[in-house]
Formats: sequence, structure tokens, C-alpha cells
Amino acid sequence: MKQIILWIVLFFPTSLFFSCGSVKSIEVETCNPATVTFPPEVRTLMIVNNSAQQPDGVGHRYIRGEKEDATVAVPVDSVAYDFCLGLGKIIAESPVFYDVRICEDTLRRDSVFYDKRPFSAGEVEELCESYGVDGLISLDKMYFLTEVFDTGPDDRSDGFINIQIIGELRALWPNQEAVYTFPFSDSLKWYWSDQVVYAEDFIEMTDKPDVKDAMRYLSEEIGRKMQMNFVPHWAFDNRWYYTDVSSEWKRGTVYANVGRWEEASGIWESLLLKTGRWKSKARLLSNLALCNEMAGDFNKAVDYAEKSARLFEKNAGKDSDYTKLQAKYVEALKERAKNDLLLSKQLRENK
Repeated sequence: MKQIILWIVLFFPTSLFFSCGSVKSIEVETCNPATVTFPPEVRTLMIVNNSAQQPDGVGHRYIRGEKEDATVAVPVDSVAYDFCLGLGKIIAESPVFYDVRICEDTLRRDSVFYDKRPFSAGEVEELCESYGVDGLISLDKMYFLTEVFDTGPDDRSDGFINIQIIGELRALWPNQEAVYTFPFSDSLKWYWSDQVVYAEDFIEMTDKPDVKDAMRYLSEEIGRKMQMNFVPHWAFDNRWYYTDVSSEWKRGTVYANVGRWEEASGIWESLLLKTGRWKSKARLLSNLALCNEMAGDFNKAVDYAEKSARLFEKNAGKDSDYTKLQAKYVEALKERAKNDLLLSKQLRENK
């Protein structure tokens, strides 16, 4: 898979320096498998709202100065659908499924909004057959707790809107054996002061948000977070490579700096055959592990990283920072090798 690399030149603490060499850190974007591996026959997916609608007058507080309005109502009639639509759009961007649909029908009509009533196996089979899909992602519960505080009646007052979302998703398909449920809970607060509005993530806004708009914003953000349970997703990991003052080593570093790992690997492999110093060997083996990781050969990367780790442990001791760092890298590479097989299965690739 294509590796997207963001280079951030950082230097490790002085305690991690070897003689005249140093360590350069980089940030690597990697593709990680979803929590759920859908069976191969699930190619068409539907997002279903199976939650009961929260009453407009329940779960909301409005405080102006020292007085609280106990009768405040916030309509939430379309927020669950917006959530399903947002989640479906994100999942549709992945190549895992041929088609991702959104069910527009209301499937649950009771008023117990704070509880869930999951579909039975028979209902899952019936829904899939009725809508012509292979599997479902069901929003079984979603409700909000909101609090608005305002110091005064005009636009120049200070205050905040605090929104909390609570819910649960479930992955379903006919003849399913395992149960996959994904509860979620999150919150976000908007502040305003002298007509300046900003959220907790410091994204400034020009207007004070409406409570319902704030709920929609938070539900969309949760949808983005929850997609990692159903489709492969990208994440950032820290990696590093060792540098040295020798001219040949510097040539390898120049190639590494611009992401030309094959050329860097050739130089570092040549140096490995020439050097007799264990420190240089350990560092070069670690560098070669990174080169192979970037090339997608994770098993070979593990082999190089383990050889480096053994050299560090034998000569620097098991309590050495280098030994511990290299051991963590070995585990990270083993996880990537395992994830690569799972990704191939989820993306229906043959390897």
C-alpha cells in the first residue's frame, strides 16, 4: 500500500546519541485495519437508524445569569439521520464495499430513547433481504445532554454551550456468529466572549452556534471517529533512523531525507558488510529495518530489527534506552505484519 510520509526533523534527547552520530525522527502515516472484518459476501452495506427519538424537552438546560429555564426544548428529529448519513459517506470512501446505502425509513417508534433494542438474527436477515443489502451498521442508541449558560441578554454576553453525545453502533449480517457492538460517548464545548466564538479545539467561528447545529457538528465528528471500526483507516506512527558523520553514511541519510529508501538501503547494506563495530552494526540494522518497512516487506523488517535489538541488549544491556527503544520497534513491526494480512483480507486483496 502507498505510504504517505510527513517529514518532521526532530532530534532525540542527548542521552540517545552515539559518539558523533545522532537519531532523526520521522512521522509515518500507516493504514490500519478496521475492528470488524466483514465476511467476503458482505459487499453492499446499509446504515440504519434503530434508535428511539429523544423527546425535545428532555436532557436540555438553559441558564441565564442565576436563573435556569426548566422548559427549554431542542428538536432532535433529524440528527440521528444526519449521523447515519455522515458515517455512511465516510465509509463509502473506502474500497471495502461496492455500495453503502442509508435507510430513510423509521424502524423504531417507541419512546425509550436512552436504551437500545438490537435487531434479532431473524430481523437482520429480513432487513437485508427487503432492502437488497448484505449487511447493516445499526445505530441502536443516540441521545444528547446539552447545557447553555449565558451571562446576559445581548450579543456581547459571555457564555458557553456544552454538548454531550451518548450512543451505540452495531455491525450485523445474516448468519453472524460474533457480536460487534461499539458504544460511544463524547462532548464538545463552545465558548463565546465579546462576539468571538471558539470551540475546545480552538476552531474559531463567526457566529454563536445554535444548540441543534452544535449537536449535528458533534455527531458528524463522532461519525468520523467511529468509521475506524468498520473500514481501514490512516494513523500516524513515529519512526527514526540513525545518522553518522562518515561521507558514505551521509549519502544514505540524504536519500532517506527525501524518502528514497531503496537507495538508502543499498548504501547502509554495504556499510553493514564493512563495519566491525557493534554500535554501527546495530544502528545500520535498525536503519535497514526501516527501509524494508517503508518498502512494505514487514517480515524482513522484523528480522533486521530483531538482530539490532539483540546487539543492543548484548552490548548495552537490557536497561539501555536503545535496547528498550529497539524492542518497541520490533513489537510495532510485528503488529504491522499482522495488520497487513488483516488489511489484505478486509480489502479483498490476494497476497
